[in-house]
Amino acid sequence: MKRHIASRKLVRKCDYCGVEFSKGDVYHTERYVIKEWSKVMAWTSYTCPKCEYKNEQHDKRFKRFQGICNHPNNFIETVWSYIPGECIKEPDYDKCTLCGATLL
Repeated sequence: MKRHIASRKLVRKCDYCGVEFSKGDVYHTERYVIKEWSKVMAWTSYTCPKCEYKNEQHDKRFKRFQGICNHPNNFIETVWSYIPGECIKEPDYDKCTLCGATLL
């Protein structure tokens, strides 16, 4: 994310909360470019400092949670995959939908 200071009132708004950026306000931008087949798509994400801070804290809390998740039974999902050479699926592994961990 690049940090900018608005030199004038911007037409763009924060993608998360919709706050407008006036002259002198701080905002963050991130540029995304994706190539699919023969097309190139690009867009810029605008974020206010408050939402940027919330996203950073969310990532930190989630990483801490992944270490202490006890994988409750009602959040375990069985992932199925195809048998090679056949059109039948078989259970491959279990996955915790809360923390994303693979359970063997």
